[in-house]
Amino acid sequence: MSTSTLAANLSAHFFTTRDGLRLHYLEAGSGPQTIVFIPGWLMPATVFRLQLKALGDEFRVLAFDPRSQGQSEISRGSHDPARRMADMEDFLQAAGVGDYVLAGWSLGVLEVLDFIERKPQSGLRGLILIDNSIGEGTPPVARARKSRGDRSDPKFREHYLTNFCRSIFANPPPADIADAVLRSALQVPESAARELLSQPYPRTYWRDIVARQEVPVLYAIRPRLREQGEALQIRKGSLAQVEIFEQAGHTLFVDEPARFNAMTTDFARRAFMSSPDGARSALSARPPPSGN
Repeated sequence: MSTSTLAANLSAHFFTTRDGLRLHYLEAGSGPQTIVFIPGWLMPATVFRLQLKALGDEFRVLAFDPRSQGQSEISRGSHDPARRMADMEDFLQAAGVGDYVLAGWSLGVLEVLDFIERKPQSGLRGLILIDNSIGEGTPPVARARKSRGDRSDPKFREHYLTNFCRSIFANPPPADIADAVLRSALQVPESAARELLSQPYPRTYWRDIVARQEVPVLYAIRPRLREQGEALQIRKGSLAQVEIFEQAGHTLFVDEPARFNAMTTDFARRAFMSSPDGARSALSARPPPSGN
């Protein structure tokens, strides 16, 4: 484990995984109550800088760089789910995480759900699932795929990823976040990028994992996932909170940080006040779903 201070209340840490890879995470705040952020496909921990800064005033906040992403060491080996889950377990152990709320964004939604299914967590107090399908509602209609060119060609890949990294924001993001996002996406080996998109599960796998949880779930989404949010609300009742960001892009926590951070603070407070067994009664006073 190694540590460096980046700015007031924000520090960078490195640890070594069980297979010898050096991985990185960011930390803000302190205390026994921790919020852990897992980023999306090819993305860095830095994408959550606005959350680290704001939420760190009340909670200990961690943002993870998965292998080959952000400031973590690039791996030429497997990036399959088993390896990624082992990395996440090593990360939580290295960081000394006890009671925590686990937040995943985009691909990170699927990875945190896979993680708690494979490795049940006694310290888990809540889940925040940000803008990805969770297998609820009507399966989407299969659409013919358009050719995306040869991503193994360096010039095409750079062009594709540059456009992709711009498209995830509805509004111009802070320059440091935009730069970190693009650097991270470009550095991930092309074979790893493809492997990360090959999830070996049916969509009902994610739905069933969420259904089994006895901790509160916050589902922060754009309108395209509204039906899934409604189905989740019916399935889990008072344990589910659904928030719809009507005008935001995929990085809704960057596009509307004030709303996202206030919502997360309120959710985490209530999640930490409740135990897994008592979550239903403690969360009964949660606010109704909002589309504002």
